[in-house]
Amino acid sequence: MTDPTKPVDRETLYEEVWSEPVTLVAPRYGLSDVGLAKICRKLGIPLPSRGYWAKIKAGRIMSRAALPKLKGSPPPLVAPKKLSPERIAAQQASKKSAKEAKEKVAEIVTSVESVLPQSLSHPLVLAAKKRLSQKSGWGDSGVRSAPKEVLNLSVTEGTLERALLLTEALFAAIGKLGFDVRIDSTNGRTLLEGKEHSVSLEFILKESVKRSIHEVTAAEEMARQRYAFKVRTQPNLRSLHVSYYDYTPTGILTLEVGRWPSKTWKDTPRTSLEERIPDLAAGIVLIAQRTYQHEQELRERQVEQQRAREKYELIKKRREAEATRLKEVEVQANSWERAEKLRAFSDAFEKRAMQSGELTPEQLEWLAWVRAKADGLDPLTPISDPILNVPELNRYQYW
Repeated sequence: MTDPTKPVDRETLYEEVWSEPVTLVAPRYGLSDVGLAKICRKLGIPLPSRGYWAKIKAGRIMSRAALPKLKGSPPPLVAPKKLSPERIAAQQASKKSAKEAKEKVAEIVTSVESVLPQSLSHPLVLAAKKRLSQKSGWGDSGVRSAPKEVLNLSVTEGTLERALLLTEALFAAIGKLGFDVRIDSTNGRTLLEGKEHSVSLEFILKESVKRSIHEVTAAEEMARQRYAFKVRTQPNLRSLHVSYYDYTPTGILTLEVGRWPSKTWKDTPRTSLEERIPDLAAGIVLIAQRTYQHEQELRERQVEQQRAREKYELIKKRREAEATRLKEVEVQANSWERAEKLRAFSDAFEKRAMQSGELTPEQLEWLAWVRAKADGLDPLTPISDPILNVPELNRYQYW
């Protein structure tokens, strides 16, 4: 059985791609058939030709292409890793649920009108119209945007009405699919909140604006000269502002929904966003489902990481406790060894002294002292040294 944690070797991968179609082998590695084919080419593994499996199914006997030997070592980090059966089952369930959701959305979206409304009614769209219709307070690019106050729209004055009508129609469509709209004024985000999966998707509608270097006109140059003369006579005048760039609105709108996973739709020369309201609504539902699945996987991964951390901390504490106990035993063993050395030395001293004659009172007292110290050091005796085994003294206690 192949170890899922290790990349497969060339021979094993060669046997798999010649035993079954690549479309069946690729999902085991979490790859598409195109991705697995690229890896096989990098590893020098030949693949069956087109129609090979159809001929096999028809009963024809086909020969395999031999696996050539690599001239050098295989490219690093190329061989894929086989997924676990649980991971494969989870991916298949995700694809199945995504397909079911897409079919369900297609049924619901058929009732959604793709025609833009004639008037605005959504309160957030009306608030955006009031705020973004103000004449002043915008930069040189002419893009109007106030995401911390109203919907996250970034458009020029000429495209504002169209963007508002598009947003009104889209909010009406996703409202029928169980979505609410909320403004996060703290972070300046517009959020689409799905009731079914309890996810929040960021909503951004913006217009592309072309930027080019501004060429100073003769009138502007004359104005600069007149202003420079005034500055010399009136130093308190504020500087004259002349933009370094020219901004040209394109009228091309781009809709971005979600962060990761995310989806982007853009006006094309053939189709505008207004003509794709049902597709946009269906895409938002699918992005909500993928976001929910991603968050579920992220939570499961966090739980696994937390378990791994707890296991690591437990093993670490056990190792530290074991090391502490071992150190204590080593200290006791060293003390016992010192005690045995003192006893052996005292016995040898006594034997040597007895050969010369009787022991003197001083020698007897010294031997008794040495053996008492040995008993005080020995952890196997209940005797404690009254001087050496007391806690360290603090000199400040005696001052």
